[in-house]
Amino acid sequence: MPMTEKCEEFPVEARSRSYEGLNNLNQEVKKLTQNALGKHGFVQVELLSNWSNILGEELSYGVKPVAISFPAKDRTNGTLKVRTAGGAFALLFEHQKGQVIEKINTYFGYPAIQQIKIEQNGMRLNMPQTNTETIWPLDEEEIEKLAQKVAHIEDDELRKKMLEIGIQLIQKERK
Repeated sequence: MPMTEKCEEFPVEARSRSYEGLNNLNQEVKKLTQNALGKHGFVQVELLSNWSNILGEELSYGVKPVAISFPAKDRTNGTLKVRTAGGAFALLFEHQKGQVIEKINTYFGYPAIQQIKIEQNGMRLNMPQTNTETIWPLDEEEIEKLAQKVAHIEDDELRKKMLEIGIQLIQKERK
């Protein structure tokens, strides 16, 4: 039974989809950003898509491009507006403006950017996950007790592994 007969309030035509395989996500993002940002030109799309690749992780961390404005009827010597995660990132980025402009212009092969304007506190910073797990060491007496419990195991490798597992279990219980 066709979909249009089944639900009269919300008629939906059945469509067939054909798949040509998986596409590179980077290419799909570029297509979407080009449609959304097409009036701003190639430079803005490329800069947004490849920000960390152009500057490197160290320069791009805590800073993201927001917009590029160019002089009338020109696509060179633009002003890049960036947003930082806070004052410290803004200060650091301020001191590296020359290097940033050089890297961007080198990437594009012409003087696309002439100056940079910095906006502070306009973005959230995703901090990398760190392992904050505390490991509580066992004292000699506890290790000796565990060693006695696994002493009956004849295979040396197995006995050592069982001792290690026992230590880890006790440490896990102490958390």
